[in-house]
Amino acid sequence: MSETEQPQATRRDDGVPGALPTYVTAARHGPFVRARKRLVDAMVAKRSRQARRTLEAKPELWALMTEVAAGTAVTGASYSDYLTLYDQVRTHRPREILECGTGISTVVLAQALRENAAEDGGSPGRVTSMEDDAEWFRIASERLPGAVSDIVEIVHSPKADGFFKCFRGVRYESLPDRPYDFVFSDGPDRHSPVNGDKLFNLDLINVVRHSDHPVRAVVDNHYLTFYVLQKVFGLDKARYSVSHKLMFVGPVTKHDVRHLKKETFVPDLRLFGTTELKLRMTLDD
Repeated sequence: MSETEQPQATRRDDGVPGALPTYVTAARHGPFVRARKRLVDAMVAKRSRQARRTLEAKPELWALMTEVAAGTAVTGASYSDYLTLYDQVRTHRPREILECGTGISTVVLAQALRENAAEDGGSPGRVTSMEDDAEWFRIASERLPGAVSDIVEIVHSPKADGFFKCFRGVRYESLPDRPYDFVFSDGPDRHSPVNGDKLFNLDLINVVRHSDHPVRAVVDNHYLTFYVLQKVFGLDKARYSVSHKLMFVGPVTKHDVRHLKKETFVPDLRLFGTTELKLRMTLDD
């Protein structure tokens, strides 16, 4: 990706929990791509404004979000991301949540669990929140609101290179072995600790590879990770939403993980012209 196509980071304003949506410039592309990009940006911005109004109408959740945001340099996700996570947990009722990348989203996930428990009875479940940055781990642990501290465990772990088949990724070195049924994938930082290469986030695949029960996931705005997940799980199980700028994965189990087979290149072979080999993955027979 060239410099003109790099995602443009937008830091949230002090005192509010949400950042502006990130965007990628389309300056080097043709007029039709640029026009489509403007429409997408307008759609995303509208959704973020609507999401903020919805979140502000939930006083307990909004108070937790602003409490965590105050006085920290955390970039923050978009309001649309927060509302999406909240709605996913409220709708699908997970009990064991894995969050890859601690942030304001941690209390959003936890509050949704608390509200589920208030309606359903019983224990709310747990959020295991992974963080690779030692200083942010310390700050986040100290600032975790007491209202959710009993159901959130923030775990510090360095990142490490890893791989699945031909895909090289980055993962947490020490991920607690738990029966996760919902994953929010937004970490660790995707640059390899070995040589700085930008990789994809591997932990979701590793969780699903060992899971007999269904796992759902929301994956943040990491395009290389999106690409790999669609190859591994297929388009029907790894669905990218343009308006959300997120990928929705699942429900998936270890039986949905695809593998490489050399026969998948056969449809690409050409007697005349250029043969372009396309990467396809298939389920076990």
